[in-house]
Amino acid sequence: MAEWKESKHVVMFPFMAQGHFIPFLTLAKVLASQGFTVSFLTTTASSPKLQSQALGSSIRFVSLSLPPIRGLPLGCESTDVLPPIKGVLLFIYSHKLSQPFEDWLLQVMAETSRKPACIISDVFLPWTTQSASKFGIPCVVFHTTGAMAASLQQYLFTNPVSEMIGDHQIIEIRDRSMNVNLRRSELPLVLPVIQQAYGLAKESCSATLVNTFDGLEAEYVRYLQESTGKPVWSVASSLRKPHFGTDKESECIRWLDSQKENSVLYVSFGSQGFLSQDQTKALARGIAASNQPFIWSIKDPVGGHVNSCDFLPEGFIEATRTRGIVIHGWVPQLLILSHPSTACFLSHCGWNSTLESISAGLPMLAWPLILDQFANAKLVVEQFRIGLQICEGFDAIPNSDIVENTVKAAMTTEIGKEMRQRALQIKESINEVSCKLSVKAFVSYILSLGFKDDK
Repeated sequence: MAEWKESKHVVMFPFMAQGHFIPFLTLAKVLASQGFTVSFLTTTASSPKLQSQALGSSIRFVSLSLPPIRGLPLGCESTDVLPPIKGVLLFIYSHKLSQPFEDWLLQVMAETSRKPACIISDVFLPWTTQSASKFGIPCVVFHTTGAMAASLQQYLFTNPVSEMIGDHQIIEIRDRSMNVNLRRSELPLVLPVIQQAYGLAKESCSATLVNTFDGLEAEYVRYLQESTGKPVWSVASSLRKPHFGTDKESECIRWLDSQKENSVLYVSFGSQGFLSQDQTKALARGIAASNQPFIWSIKDPVGGHVNSCDFLPEGFIEATRTRGIVIHGWVPQLLILSHPSTACFLSHCGWNSTLESISAGLPMLAWPLILDQFANAKLVVEQFRIGLQICEGFDAIPNSDIVENTVKAAMTTEIGKEMRQRALQIKESINEVSCKLSVKAFVSYILSLGFKDDK
């Protein structure tokens, strides 16, 4: 560790979920390229996969042993290998990593004779702010959601939610630069648990990072600054580039190359969005009736011991074979979204998927399932006006006729054309220069800590 004394040392600690790993790893690569020594902390089971995604970088991966958690199988240490109901346990009991984390910090400080310049911690790991405070290390909280979702959490943390809701179906939020109407159904699930974590992290951190672009959510970034009184930086980056080389990637590209420009509907619900048999059948009937070309990624629920492709209506594959393909499992999403043939993205509105779609200049069809996905869908449909909603909720059954008509509207009508034009305009507003300026400002902040990282 002798060479660590020659550069600023930054510790990064994401929550154990693929949707959190991606923005943390992207930022880690940016900081490493700026000359920082970056220690990327995660659990033992997750570390090998992440290291393979960071080949060629100077990021140092640190594996922490997660003590046993009742209800979780041994070795299941990230939400992407757990059913959703089990994944909540990782959030609730992540504090079991606090002792291994602090032991590692002590070891690093003993071997390098100095403290890390700062700890960049996931807002879903609120106890890390207490560990940082114990050792006098500045802690920066990172929201892997967008700024609107983070702002809503900030507002709901500082205001009595139960009093606001009452018997109302619509909650009007008017505070500083935020002007939002929320339906009761759009309040995040497991709200009390998230609110506790959010409050603890916000009170103890010295600054905030948000996985967004200034040109995309400026008013919500400003709200976070005004309401917390602490620096806030947008650090989304276009560093992730589409690439291909596997057989599945080549297959997708060949099929997309055979389609007309702006003609294909891409359907995916992310790494943890799984549809039931009834949901899959209803969605499939609507897609088939729309008569539009499509590429549909279907993933199996973790631990369910089922093949989700078996949920498709009988005869669906044969009836749509000339204009659509269903891919079982992982697909090269960035390649698909950036391909000229892709016209629209039917999505659960997870924030990474939403950012990738916006960065590609594509309109969306929204079916938010849980948590911040409702806020993301609201942003896409109501504020940016680059999307239409087809359904809402993790247990809702879509109306096949609505699916059919909404797909047609997005793909073949003037409404769809206008959405695509707005999507392209928004794409232009999140240019590379603004990304670099915001990250540069955060880098300056770390450097401004001076010798505070010395013991």
